[in-house]
Amino acid sequence: MLFVTLLTAALISATSLSITEPVDGETYNGDWLTVRAIVENNNEVPDYVQHSLNGQPVLQIPRLDTDWYTYMQNDLHHGFSESPAPMDSTVLWTAPVTGDYHEFPTPVIVGGIVYYPSNYGTDSLYALDAATGELIWKYRTGYTDDAVTVKDGYLYTASDSLWCLDALTGERIWATAAADADGSTPAVVNGRVYCGRASYTQSTSYIYCFNAATGTEIWSQTLSGYTASCLTVWNGFVFIPTYTGPLYALDANSGSVIWVNTDSYGGYWDSSPVVVDNVIYISGDDSKTRSINAITGITVWEVDITPGTYISATPAYHEGRLYFGDQVDTYHCLDASDGSTIWSVPGVQHGSSGIADGVVFYGEGSNYYDESARVMALNSETGQEIWSYLTDSGPYGIVSCPAITDGVMYIAATDGNLYAFGTGLKYTYRDDLFAQVGANELIVTSFDGAVAVAADTINFTVTGTGINPEPSCLLALCASPNPFSSSLSISYSIPEFAEAELSVYDLSGRLVEILEMGSTASGEHIRTWTPEPSLPDGCYLIVLDTCGERAVRRCVKL
Repeated sequence: MLFVTLLTAALISATSLSITEPVDGETYNGDWLTVRAIVENNNEVPDYVQHSLNGQPVLQIPRLDTDWYTYMQNDLHHGFSESPAPMDSTVLWTAPVTGDYHEFPTPVIVGGIVYYPSNYGTDSLYALDAATGELIWKYRTGYTDDAVTVKDGYLYTASDSLWCLDALTGERIWATAAADADGSTPAVVNGRVYCGRASYTQSTSYIYCFNAATGTEIWSQTLSGYTASCLTVWNGFVFIPTYTGPLYALDANSGSVIWVNTDSYGGYWDSSPVVVDNVIYISGDDSKTRSINAITGITVWEVDITPGTYISATPAYHEGRLYFGDQVDTYHCLDASDGSTIWSVPGVQHGSSGIADGVVFYGEGSNYYDESARVMALNSETGQEIWSYLTDSGPYGIVSCPAITDGVMYIAATDGNLYAFGTGLKYTYRDDLFAQVGANELIVTSFDGAVAVAADTINFTVTGTGINPEPSCLLALCASPNPFSSSLSISYSIPEFAEAELSVYDLSGRLVEILEMGSTASGEHIRTWTPEPSLPDGCYLIVLDTCGERAVRRCVKL
């Protein structure tokens, strides 16, 4: 209790912290839980956040990265963020960087910077402060129809050319006229940039693969059909939807065609491939939404829930559900397993949706409907409206897609403004938590320098033991027993002969030990880690790097 008293006396009231998991006063039937805390710190990232359970030594909690670094949040276009979400229509700031007609690009947020390429406004790419909307830099790029991609400190955008810029300064690194705004958002995967350009009159698409560091062309491919959607790169495949043409799967290394799906009459306009567990979800110009096997290209199911109208929205995906609206009168939530309707509500949508914290966001917009349009926030479970915000957007409405990062939702309207909804930046900290059977007291504290600036305390009860977190599905990385005292058994699976490195890190990112490194055969592997007795108790990260993937598993040494 002395620790709590001294800590409380040292807190500064300008910040706040709340523990969202475990829930205060709840009872749990397993001793493996998750600690999750939300910290507001005057729009500045705390120096570090720690937790102490039942008076044990404090452990640092890693910050959860909720950056929205490309179209629909990630490379597979799920449209989901683990960020908190604004629960009312409070406007944090607006920035006058959009036009009044067709502002389609999604804002991209990385490292506290919002990147937005104005479509019909000034034809400039803007970098804005995520907390205030103030201009950091801008770059004249020309017409840009889709979001940028920011990775490893570089920004890639397709406008009058394909540009690579320094994300912090806006300095040009390289450019190529081979790709342009008709080639959609650049996909940056494994050191390569995939994008393209298209000829509407010839109904032809030209797909390119470039070296991400130098802009050197690696391969190109010419396809029949005009691409108006974003491509998706997954597991060695590049998926290309085309308008008045098929959906293609190309080999990511060579550009050769692997399979072609021609099931959509009329092809795809703006709707892009969403990939989840070997399945592609996409909506077509024939008003049908489809599930397609990503390996074979064979359609698994299709539903026609909007007969007579095309769907341009890319379906957002979360926990087995698809979210999107049509261009007539209905917003839909479908079961991803079979396409059946879970709920539907009135709504018109041209752009796509974003999901966070149990809320699905989208902007009303279609071809010449109302003279104004609303930003919508719906309950993702029921479709019930949580809040809406009326803008002065013109007859095209809001066609931009929302992005949710660090507690703020960003979206572009056609009233001249980029909007940020929220009350300020909220940072998420999360880690595994091993509790004791019986009563538990958890204290989480955030620090600036060596000063504790905010804290929260909760109490919860555990009734059972032996229930461990699910193993990492990526590369089947597992660690047991967890927690452990003297040795840990680590198992993993490698799909093909490749270089592999298995390492152990502490939560500060310091390398503790390299367990395996070098050429490794395909198949299942088991490795025992017996740390030195002098290694302190606490949480550690088992990290496996191979085949262009990284799997991480947390473990606790007691």
